[in-house]
Amino acid sequence: MILTPKTILLILATIYPIVPTVSAAAQVCTPPPGFIDKQHPPVAAPSHLVAHQEEVTVAQPLVRVLETNAKVSLKEAIHKAGALPGVTGEYSLGNIPFPNPGARRMVCLSDGSTLQEQSLEEEHTSTFYRFRYIVWHYTSPQARPIEYGVGEFRYSQIDPGHTHIVWTYSFKLKDDTFPGYLGRLGRYLFKIGFFDRDYAAMMRATLRAND
Repeated sequence: MILTPKTILLILATIYPIVPTVSAAAQVCTPPPGFIDKQHPPVAAPSHLVAHQEEVTVAQPLVRVLETNAKVSLKEAIHKAGALPGVTGEYSLGNIPFPNPGARRMVCLSDGSTLQEQSLEEEHTSTFYRFRYIVWHYTSPQARPIEYGVGEFRYSQIDPGHTHIVWTYSFKLKDDTFPGYLGRLGRYLFKIGFFDRDYAAMMRATLRAND
């Protein structure tokens, strides 16, 4: 198959259709009927993931950035972009509070779908903070090619008044679903058609809110 720009756009329109959103006011974030609290899948090697990174430097010391973030809900922290659904709420799936390692929650999205999220690692010093997490069990039609996502935030205080934030996100595509079954080509199509567009825009908007 010859991948002309028109062909790529037609393929991507099939993978990522625009899904209408549901009124956030009508949603209450509770487990839907038949919800199963699934264990997260094992994380694959980086060569099998599709990754994207965004970064920003904010004019605040690390301690102030973290204090501010601790007061913001996930719904307020994630800034919707493009056709992506937004976050409307969260529901704890245990007694461990986020972002402590092992904490689990269900997240509700504005298209009526849900996903699960778990904190994997947390590291904290006076000038550095790292938080790594995994997201899976997506029910949104837009996420049908995705098996799971792995995110990591790194906050580094570069001087007393500035903190550099790096957000890296990686997706594992399903091996039996288009475009994942195309291997490296499928990961490339996913990256240029979705990851480097709508998802990257959401990541940038979310990081800019720290400034």
